[in-house]
Amino acid sequence: MGESKHKATIAFLPYAARREKDGEGKPSNTSKHTPPCRQILTKHLAISHWVFKMGTQLMEAELPISLKYIMLDAFRHWHPFPYYTNDIDTMMQLWMTIASALPYTNDVGQSVVDTLLQMASNEELLPHIPVPAWDWLKKRPPLHPGCRGLRWGTDEGVVQMVRKLGDVGIIASYLFVVWSGRDYFFSSEFKAMSHLIKGELSGIGVVEHRADLIHRLDCVLPQLKPGSRTEQQYKEFRMVLMEMDEEAAKALAGNVPQSRRSVLSTNMRMCRISLYLYVCASSSVPVVASRPPSTPSSD
Repeated sequence: MGESKHKATIAFLPYAARREKDGEGKPSNTSKHTPPCRQILTKHLAISHWVFKMGTQLMEAELPISLKYIMLDAFRHWHPFPYYTNDIDTMMQLWMTIASALPYTNDVGQSVVDTLLQMASNEELLPHIPVPAWDWLKKRPPLHPGCRGLRWGTDEGVVQMVRKLGDVGIIASYLFVVWSGRDYFFSSEFKAMSHLIKGELSGIGVVEHRADLIHRLDCVLPQLKPGSRTEQQYKEFRMVLMEMDEEAAKALAGNVPQSRRSVLSTNMRMCRISLYLYVCASSSVPVVASRPPSTPSSD
């Protein structure tokens, strides 16, 4: 049966290329309108087997764009490719080559980030994930609540790896993506995220990232069940971020003359308000009616 599926897939590829030339099979930002050829192929392991078996040859071939979308989904839906090949690094390179060759849409971003988080949860794959793959988190695509990336990508080991990267932009974007309100985090995951905030998002230099994440939480919290464990965890995340803000303000104020402290307070407040307005204007961020984070008065 597996061999017949493989043959059927190979026979189907010219059809996918022909559809592209006819102006069909083009990508959409919603999986609801996924091209039929893509819907068929991604439901079977045949395409995954073919992609991982061909490996290096595919990187050297000129492939139709519709096939590249299919191959991108092959990684997303069947990421444990060590079962097919020992050359994990080549597969990672192929994955990134395909992703980079496609015009960016939410659909592409969701596929890459979902795949990234799934791979990161696999101890065998985690060390092989290239740094450019983590940079895709900065695009912050909205992931489907039921995707495997959100279910598996919050493991303590993944959080620790994100911290090791040492990129504040990636760290803040990772938290932004996984704080979707899908469900509560396990105790080890919650503690790892709290330590991540305290260790990497403290100080005056990252006030914009904290303000961004506080707004993210303000958007998600109204959607959570009151009194639930999920709501409690998200409120604690917000409290930790606010505490980091207060500590940064006190540390900086200690080195500022009394006559200039009111200016410092005003600047921090304006930074928050400006970022809040920017986030609200961003089409990629779901905005829920809420007030900007409160700031201490300068009086």
